[in-house]
Amino acid sequence: MRRLIGIMKKNYTVDFPDIFKNLKRGPQIITLKDMALISAYTGISSGQKIVDAGSGSGFLAIYLGNLVKPDGKVISYEIRKDFAEIAKQNVKKAGLEKVVRIKNKDVSKGIEEKNVDVITLDLPEPWKVVKNAKKSLKKGGWIVSYVPNIEQVKKMVEECEKQRIKHVHTIESFIREIIVRKKGTRPENTGIIHTGYISFFRRN
Repeated sequence: MRRLIGIMKKNYTVDFPDIFKNLKRGPQIITLKDMALISAYTGISSGQKIVDAGSGSGFLAIYLGNLVKPDGKVISYEIRKDFAEIAKQNVKKAGLEKVVRIKNKDVSKGIEEKNVDVITLDLPEPWKVVKNAKKSLKKGGWIVSYVPNIEQVKKMVEECEKQRIKHVHTIESFIREIIVRKKGTRPENTGIIHTGYISFFRRN
């Protein structure tokens, strides 16, 4: 937060990326490259209702909250109380308390919200939520799962097919920065390679 205060004192414009960099990290987060793909492929926009599970440090919920504000809502489920508290603190730092709500609940026991536009699942066993997720989604609504292993993807696809939810595609993204200099421009030797598989499903 000190860095953010420093930026403000220099009269710089404080944009959302500046706030994002100063949030507290607890558990592993979804990276910005993957968050951007989630929002781009599902068309998330202002006014929509999103359910997110599990919250972790709240980074994805906050990112989505910034997209759906001022009239949209993000309801994020987190089973662990300590993670839920970190997420709540981060939501407050981001100034999104009126948009993003963190629930310390087990999403596999049920989703209370109805008429939802998008449901994101950053869970080790997202297939356990599919049946309830279908009941909460609008027709044409999206389920997005984010998992590190291809075996998890296969189980998720199988369950969605069983529930007659269309598997649209599964993707992953890599990032490699470019070093730009007078003596020669070249790619970095390393980059952000595999972080997770993002699978998109749509209710008919």
